[in-house]
Amino acid sequence: MNDALGLGAAPSPSEVALRLDALSGLLTETTKAPALVVAAIVHGELLTLRPFGWGDGIVARAAQRLTLVARGLDPKSLVAPEVGHLELASDYAEALRAYSSGTSEGVAQWIGHCSAAVAAAARDSQAICEAFMRG
Repeated sequence: MNDALGLGAAPSPSEVALRLDALSGLLTETTKAPALVVAAIVHGELLTLRPFGWGDGIVARAAQRLTLVARGLDPKSLVAPEVGHLELASDYAEALRAYSSGTSEGVAQWIGHCSAAVAAAARDSQAICEAFMRG
């Protein structure tokens, strides 16, 4: 399988199961973590674990977006974080590899990248809305 992001071998099935269970808990239990942080963790975990074998990136980015909607940060789903990830593509793989390391610094780097991607996408959405309003 192609490792375009340079993550190395996927975790073992038992590790994937344990981490997906923990991710499920994060999403179903009450947390004080900001929506942006939870969405970044969802995205990072799904990409790191690669549980589907194909389309993991698509699913991870969709899950990030749905988490932002469900957690109330973007209730109208006007912001497309994947646009921001594309704009910041040169940093995407490096930030994900940092997240995959499991260090607090790596996780912080990934959350920072995801935050910057959401901000870039919000600017893009705002520009589209303003153009629409001008006619």
